[in-house]
Amino acid sequence: MPLSLDWMNLFGGLSSGQVVSVVIVAAIFTAAAGLTLLALIAFGVRAGLMAPSYTGRVPAASDIELLAFMAAFVLGMISILLMVFLGFAENDLDNPLFLPLAVGPILLGGLFLITGAGLAFRTVRRRRVETVRQS
Repeated sequence: MPLSLDWMNLFGGLSSGQVVSVVIVAAIFTAAAGLTLLALIAFGVRAGLMAPSYTGRVPAASDIELLAFMAAFVLGMISILLMVFLGFAENDLDNPLFLPLAVGPILLGGLFLITGAGLAFRTVRRRRVETVRQS
């Protein structure tokens, strides 16, 4: 007979395999959402859409840099959508395509995010070095 406090149990009624699946899926969703949010913020700042008065002194971003940030954003969103549509099983880890199709776009998006950040750093750093040399 269930106790009156069973509804407070976070994983009430789930088997240990299902609890592991919930924790893993929550971690993957968090990583995908973080990647999406960071890429969108970086794109907005470097494109001059966010904080334009503060970024006016910084050189404009190249098209490749903005494309890298946008690709990271899109891959994060694709990962979230794939997890939603692949996760219809009782246990998400029962589907052998779930982990590769969920984590793959996140890893590729992270690579694009780091590439865009590297290009942004190089662009901003080159501008500061040129300004110092001219003075």
